[in-house]
Amino acid sequence: MGLRFRRLFQVMNDWYVLRMGRRAGVTAEETRSELLAATMKVLLARGYEGTRVSMIAREAGLTSGAIYNHFASKAELLTAAIVEQGPGAISDLLRSGDGISVIEVFRRIGRVLPERAGVMGPLMLELVATSTRDPEVAEVVRGEFADKEHDAADVLRMGQDAGTVDSDLDVEALTRFTTMLALGSIVVAALELKPIDDGAWSAVIDRMLNAVTPKGNTP
Repeated sequence: MGLRFRRLFQVMNDWYVLRMGRRAGVTAEETRSELLAATMKVLLARGYEGTRVSMIAREAGLTSGAIYNHFASKAELLTAAIVEQGPGAISDLLRSGDGISVIEVFRRIGRVLPERAGVMGPLMLELVATSTRDPEVAEVVRGEFADKEHDAADVLRMGQDAGTVDSDLDVEALTRFTTMLALGSIVVAALELKPIDDGAWSAVIDRMLNAVTPKGNTP
């Protein structure tokens, strides 16, 4: 009787996790963050093609079915985990409470691009390559990057309203430039080109940011 009870309890527990998509006492947002962290851990170990939802489920302590309560497909989950490491840091910095300006946010992110790209480069390239032959992945990737560009554009408009970003510049074009810079840094890292001195790189980032600042307004 005890064995049957334990089996019944396990079935009910699996059903609960599947239905709710999260463990008791943990919010949906916390579960999503845990899933993305578990996904990234598996991705770094297995690569995009080698990662399976079942592996992520084991890492996160959930059932595979529960994962689909948060993400519609494997492509959506893996893409979200990879892209989450990118421009989302812009919004995070602005919400940090440090009171830093929009220009300072982009300065900080620009300075760490080479280091961050070194970690994400292979995964991002694999993701882009997969999207060229898998329409489902391509649709998810486009959507993720469109969302990131939308967030970055909102931040730049805030800068224009505050007078720290030149209002004569087209926000959409400027946002696309930041995307191209980020993706370019990933390609450079994947090719393992000769590293650039940190001080020299920071000087270039500062000069570029000076160019988008209204004349007479030093960031």
